[in-house]
Amino acid sequence: MKYFTTYFDKNYLAKGLILIQSLKEVGCIFKIYVLALDNETNDFFRENNLEFQEVEVIDLLELEAFDSRILTAKNDRTLIEYYFTLSPFLPWFLLDKYSIPHICSLDADIVFYSNPSKYFEWLSESSIVITPHKFSKENIDKLKYGKFNVSFQIFKNDEIGKKCLANWGQQCLDWCFDYLDSENSRFADQLYLNSWEQEYGNKVSVINDQIGGLAVWNVSDYLIRKKNGHFYSKNENLIFYHFHNFKLLNSKIAINGFLQHKLEINEGIKKLYKDYFYRLNSVKKRFGLIQTFGIRQNSSESVLEKIFIHESITITVLGLCFFVKVQKYPLFIKRVLFKIEKVFL
Repeated sequence: MKYFTTYFDKNYLAKGLILIQSLKEVGCIFKIYVLALDNETNDFFRENNLEFQEVEVIDLLELEAFDSRILTAKNDRTLIEYYFTLSPFLPWFLLDKYSIPHICSLDADIVFYSNPSKYFEWLSESSIVITPHKFSKENIDKLKYGKFNVSFQIFKNDEIGKKCLANWGQQCLDWCFDYLDSENSRFADQLYLNSWEQEYGNKVSVINDQIGGLAVWNVSDYLIRKKNGHFYSKNENLIFYHFHNFKLLNSKIAINGFLQHKLEINEGIKKLYKDYFYRLNSVKKRFGLIQTFGIRQNSSESVLEKIFIHESITITVLGLCFFVKVQKYPLFIKRVLFKIEKVFL
């Protein structure tokens, strides 16, 4: 049995459901603890508990009661910064309450394409498993934000695993803000991970392979292809992909973050993102999920305003999926599109 945890609100509910479904599809025997960040998410799993029997919902109030310092921190940071602060406390709480042998903490926008069991096997020698960014040369300047990210981490329920979470928790309580503090080498909950290899030595295993931890900031270094319904990275079965910065604006258009990460797409990458685009729309349609906007998105902006800010989109027309670099269009065309937006979008 593998034990996972993640957290999300209604804005990420569809992504969270795809994450859970993907674990089922790859044959993983698992339990996943979902920290519901709002009532809508809590209500969804209560109403659909028969379909999601692998899910146990954790109420935010229960986590906040686990350590009173969490609520103190809540008062001096934004909502997204508060969510970042919770990153070490959720796995720490679960190890303590349920006495499970390990906990794997996940970002909700991950999809599994193969069983991740190999990473859990590392726990026979290690107490911590972490995921590096593995930045491509086009994104090496982003290394200042951290060698590692918090999208996939495993903590063993032993002295080292719990010590790491306790230390990280204190660091996030002291400082966990949504900007880069270069002078003190801090950025949100993420830059603290840079020191773990030095602090915990051979008790840390790093996912340095070519089949786990792939994302928009490194996928250009890997040959992605799809064969017989399966995705491969350099001829090995892809284990998981992190769809960071992919956001649906409506059922036809999504922001994909390609330009921000200087990604030149190829056929394999197109198929990977088309698959996720269709999955998101399918889940939203099946469960009647209403389109919402994330914490970092301005809900007052129109669809086109969001498009022109991000300048790289995924779009469907007559069931076909395309990738468009919006920045190449002259300003006068953009102005015309704004005027006709309500008619077509």
